[in-house]
Amino acid sequence: MWLVALLVLCLLCYSWWRLQYFGSRGVCTLPPLPLFGNLTAITFGRENFVESIAAGYNAFKDERYFGIYQYHIPTLVPRDPELIRRIMVADFASFSDRGVHIDEDCSKWRSMRAALTPAFSASRCRSMAPLMATCADSVLKYLRARIQDAEELDVNEITTSYVNDVIASCAFGFAVDSLEDPGNCIFRLANRAVLLNVKIINTSDAEQFGHLFKSALNARREKQAESRPDFIQTLVDAAQGKLKEPSSENFSDDDLVAQAVLFYVAGYDTTANLINYFLYEMALNPKVQERLQDELDRLPGTHDIKETYDNVQRLDYMEMCVNEVLRLWPLVGAADRRSVARYDFGPSHAGSKDNFIADAGIHIWLPIYSLHHDERYWENPNVCDPERFAPHNKSDIKPYSYMPFGTGPRHCIGSRFAVTAAKVFLSQFFSHYSTGGGDASRKLDPRAFILRPKHGFKLTVMSRNKNKWSC
Repeated sequence: MWLVALLVLCLLCYSWWRLQYFGSRGVCTLPPLPLFGNLTAITFGRENFVESIAAGYNAFKDERYFGIYQYHIPTLVPRDPELIRRIMVADFASFSDRGVHIDEDCSKWRSMRAALTPAFSASRCRSMAPLMATCADSVLKYLRARIQDAEELDVNEITTSYVNDVIASCAFGFAVDSLEDPGNCIFRLANRAVLLNVKIINTSDAEQFGHLFKSALNARREKQAESRPDFIQTLVDAAQGKLKEPSSENFSDDDLVAQAVLFYVAGYDTTANLINYFLYEMALNPKVQERLQDELDRLPGTHDIKETYDNVQRLDYMEMCVNEVLRLWPLVGAADRRSVARYDFGPSHAGSKDNFIADAGIHIWLPIYSLHHDERYWENPNVCDPERFAPHNKSDIKPYSYMPFGTGPRHCIGSRFAVTAAKVFLSQFFSHYSTGGGDASRKLDPRAFILRPKHGFKLTVMSRNKNKWSC
């Protein structure tokens, strides 16, 4: 028994020693607990991780940064937008590593990113918008058959189906209708990945996805399938060295499959979440919803499917609403980085003469959710007010206080694709339907990997009896 007690005592002493890192260097941190650091509430499912970050963010309002312990791992949280600019942009070379190490070759990452960037250009999104509109129309047909007047439903059911169909069609050339056929293999793979509560596909599912994707790759290479300006064609061009990227000819099929899996899993629930929260905020803010629908009703043009991209680009208030929803509910509540070189973070607060200098390997959490809800940058930050993003107000937004897709060299290259897909769906949906109800408490699910309401996305969907935007 005494041996067990001695081991426990040694473990506690070791934990106490590890949790002195910030205190011994003059960096503020909330009191950590042995073994758990500052993640006790997260570990036991009492609060979402962005709420734990927000507790420190709000406690140290006069500090440029503060510390959090991920169990025993010291993690710095910068509060100062200028310091964030240095970390994300100016001194990116010192923070090029993700907080979660995935053993990626940096040169290959840069080469692959450069090769894939054309897949998400404005011209590619314009070409893919009609495919998105077709997927959105499948959802409208489903809703017309289900809703006569008004019905409460979990809108996540329709948004995840739509996003799955969009990615399958626009990225990989697979035509699926996940509401009509929820058992299709692509949708099954996506649901299994989400059920894991982490963005990882297990080995058997990854192998099945890889087989499907390689079949599509070979069909496109051998001209058995129609060439389209989509993600898979970009990968084929990259592997054949057609994109003027020096290392692109070194991409193997396994490299391409890995990128396809990453794109699918990273884009699936985040894009659906953007649409879900948009529906949710419109339900809670009927005046905003009415103004949006008025814009849709007044939109000129023939609404031909070929004009889908141009039509949604004309929706100025829609753009403002999307930006505001992304402020309230960023796709990633916090971004992580890890330094690869010794770095001077400067003084902890104005007037301090002591700089915090950390060796390589210090972890960084960028508090995106907290920045987006900071009353210093946003008046009434918890209120949905699209006017913040009106053209005449944009210049008032403090740089690096708004980062829904990250920033710097590692910003999300798929942001234009995600926003276009969301706008195509939302423009069609709100032309025909309205949303109501919703959990006004805005409490977050403590166990969700990305931001989700504690009680889900159950909303009342009401028919407007309109006939526009039908494809």
